[in-house]
Amino acid sequence: MSRRAIAIVAGCVALVLAVVAALPFTPAMPVDDVNVEGAVNLPAEEVTSLSGVETGTPMGRVDVRRAAQDVATNPWVDSVTVKRNWPNAVDVTVVEHTPVAWIDQGGEPHLINSEGKDFVVAQPPVGAVQLVDIGEEQLPKAVEVASAITDVARPQVRELTRDGDHSFVLKLDGDRTVTWGASEDNRNKALALETVLQLDGKTFNISNPELVTSR
Repeated sequence: MSRRAIAIVAGCVALVLAVVAALPFTPAMPVDDVNVEGAVNLPAEEVTSLSGVETGTPMGRVDVRRAAQDVATNPWVDSVTVKRNWPNAVDVTVVEHTPVAWIDQGGEPHLINSEGKDFVVAQPPVGAVQLVDIGEEQLPKAVEVASAITDVARPQVRELTRDGDHSFVLKLDGDRTVTWGASEDNRNKALALETVLQLDGKTFNISNPELVTSR
């Protein structure tokens, strides 16, 4: 092949590569879908709106970093990842704070996550345990107890309150009460609580999870 032919072929290849490189920045490769995953309490439509990514935007012009930063401004969001899903979609993956408890402050429900962070004022979802008469000193331990309650038992627990400075009591559906005791051996106490839910009676003590008592 002559040098002229080689130069022509090389020029054509370079042109094709340039067109391919530019294609994502043109309307020929638009965003068709914004896929939201992980949103539970936060509506997917709101996540999409916060991201600012609109269908029809050229894929190459989507600012994924800015989109992630904007979604993260919502108090429900613990972390978020935004990435292009070639050829025509953008994926937004959200990890929400999990509200394990809530406190009524001036008539407003403040939701608290497993780390004890008061992260948003919102209607408590099913499974969030109300903390009643819990002071700042007791709050970290109370949150440990609330976090330990299993998904099986959680919907039936209405309140967590204190019995002294270091002991806690749960109030369940049906006017039943369970003395949890101190925030220790919480995993086994949570399993004992599941057992309590299957028993008759109104008052239980699981402060020693190996010896559940009732009266």
